[in-house]
Amino acid sequence: KGKRLKQAKEEAIAEIDHYRLQREKEFRSKQTNVMGSQGNISAKIEEQTTESLRNLTSSYHKNMESVVKRLLSTICDTNPEVHPNFRHEV
Repeated sequence: KGKRLKQAKEEAIAEIDHYRLQREKEFRSKQTNVMGSQGNISAKIEEQTTESLRNLTSSYHKNMESVVKRLLSTICDTNPEVHPNFRHEV
């Protein structure tokens, strides 16, 4: 009888270990799916940010020279004129 109880206990432990391993495997699989999805979202956000920065940088380089020229022409090209309300008194 003791031998049978010992054998049943060993079978129960083996079955519990098998069940535990199976559940851990399922958990890891689900965890990988969830974390993989988050990793993909993170990668997509990073890619969009990089693309946005690239667009801003190219726009800056494309328009910088024309803006500087326009600003300099506005500041440096002066036309001296007498104001219409000026009264010359001698």
